[in-house]
This record gives sequence, C-alpha cells and structure tokens, in this order.
Amino acid sequence: MKPLYETLIVGSGLAGSSLAYRLRERDERVLLIADPDTPAASRVAAGLINPVTGQRFVLQDNIEALLTSAHSFYHHLESVLDRKLLHSREMLRVIRNEKEKLAWQKRKEDPAYAPYLGGHRESDPLVNTPEGAITQYHTSFLDTNELLDALHSHFLEQSIMQLSRVNYEEISLTESGVVWKGIKARRMIFCEGWRGSSNPWFNHLPFQPAKGEIVTLHTESTLPRTMINAGIWIIPIDRHTFKLGATYDWNVLDENESDDAREKLLAALDDTLVHPLKSTLLEQKAGVRPGSRDKKPFIGFHADHPQLGIFNGFGSKGSLLTPFYSELFANHITNGEPLPSDVNVERFHG
Repeated sequence: MKPLYETLIVGSGLAGSSLAYRLRERDERVLLIADPDTPAASRVAAGLINPVTGQRFVLQDNIEALLTSAHSFYHHLESVLDRKLLHSREMLRVIRNEKEKLAWQKRKEDPAYAPYLGGHRESDPLVNTPEGAITQYHTSFLDTNELLDALHSHFLEQSIMQLSRVNYEEISLTESGVVWKGIKARRMIFCEGWRGSSNPWFNHLPFQPAKGEIVTLHTESTLPRTMINAGIWIIPIDRHTFKLGATYDWNVLDENESDDAREKLLAALDDTLVHPLKSTLLEQKAGVRPGSRDKKPFIGFHADHPQLGIFNGFGSKGSLLTPFYSELFANHITNGEPLPSDVNVERFHG
C-alpha cells in the first residue's frame, strides 16, 4: 500500500517550515507536525543576516551562495504570501577594543572582505566608538514571526500541517518507513531545535544550545534606519520601535524571560549610545539557539535507521543558512544529490 505521505516533518520553526516548503515545491507529499505548546527559537530570533561576525570579523564560508539563496527564497515567499519579510539595512559595527581594531585592520587588506566592510570612522554622533566604527554591507533582518504566521496559514489551507505533539514512543519504524498515530510515511525528519539533543535517535550529536533573550522597545525619539552592532545589536523596526539583543547563557536552558537579562541589555544600551534613550518596554522574549559544537548544521539520515532524518543545528545563523541548506536537503531527498560532507551527519557515524 502506498504511504499517505512521503515525509513527516517534526517541528515548525524556520528549519522545518522551510524544508516543508522546499519539498512541496518538488511535489513531495508532506505533513508538517507542529506542537502548539512548544515554543520555537525562530519565534524569538531577530532574524539577523550578517556576513561578517564575531570579534575576529570572520566572513561566513560560502557567503555569496548563502546570500543569493536567502534573498531568492525570502523574496519568493514575499510574493507567494503577499507579505514584506526581508528588510535590507546597513549595519554600523562598533570597534570596541584594540583586539577588534587589529582584526579589522587585517580583514580590510583581504579582497574577499571588500564587498562587506566599509571604511573606518573615528566617531559617530549617536554611538560611543572606543576604537572607531565601520559600516557593514549586505546585512538585513528577516521578520521570522511574520514569515511563520503566513507560511503556517498557507500550509493549513493546503491541509499539509497538523497541530500535535510527537512523543517518541508513538513512532514505529518499519521496513518501508515510519508509522505515527496510524499515519504512514517513507521517512520522518526531525527539526526540533535545541530539543533535538533529547531525541533518542540523534542525541549522540554534539549539540551546543545557548539561551538568548531580546527585548523590543519603543521610543519617542526618531531612530536611524541603520542597524548597530556593539556587542549587543540594535535593530530599528520602524522610526520609533527597535529590537535589542541578545544575551547568551549556556547553563540555564529554558524559554523563561529573566529580569537579569533585561537589565543587562538595557545597561548595555546605555553604554552604547552617546545620549541616553528614553524608551518603553514592549516585549521580552527568551529562546534557546540550537547550536552545534563544530558550528555546522546537522543534516542527513540516521546510520542504522535511514527512514529517520534530521535538519537542525543552525544556531544563531538560521535566517542566513536555512534557505541554502533546505534546498540542498530537498534535492538530496528527492533526487539523491549528495550533501556536503561538512554538514552531513555521516561525519559523526562510527
């Protein structure tokens, strides 16, 4: 008997939703299973897309292909969903200390960095610049909540999304695939975020989750369009609303907002700006980033149970990485195209 579905996808954050869309584009029979009671880190993330990151100003590997894929995918979804999702903004990167200044001076001599890093300026009228600042290009932010709300409505209209919790003991493995609550499929792919570290089939993978909190603030002052990165980041949503983040905590892994994180963010905001900004707290959110120890995603199928797959581990770079790798994984599933060895979970087999 032909399975009702070819692929069941567990988890409806950016990773699972993007993979579901890619597979549907290829005429796969897909069911996206979303647990309405389990928060997704994608709902908390600011959706920042930044080609050059960290204190050492590291250029993301394969950045041209990643940016091309991200822009193409998100603009396509904007057309399909009739929503504005991707917002391109330059970023002012504050150089905070001598170590960062030396790193920037090294990078500016590298032609690979030329499209992404602008010239140095000693000061800025809005922001404290201990060692100056530079402008970063090809930066943007994705409205992940708008995308997921619209995409999930799209999936529900097509009857390819089910609101339900997946308990591992309810999953039966068969020679021809999987069975879950009487639903048969050829394969099941887990896109569970940081909770994937508790998945009995994939808990051997070296997850490195980190809790993060962000706040959304309103001010009567007029905000610049430019995003600001000064250890913390400031993302203007409109002329009077901005997001501020993010904290990192590798010890407390939950989705509970904390007073301590909020106070740290607000103190960092005051330290960043030349003049204090009067603002009102609109929202605070907490989530756990699904990172990996080698900073590479987990993509592929289980060595002993090839009907079980994983698409996870994108950390804080999900908005940049997911479009590219969801296309690769969809092509792997439907056409057998090989996965890059540095992201394939086969690297942890044996």
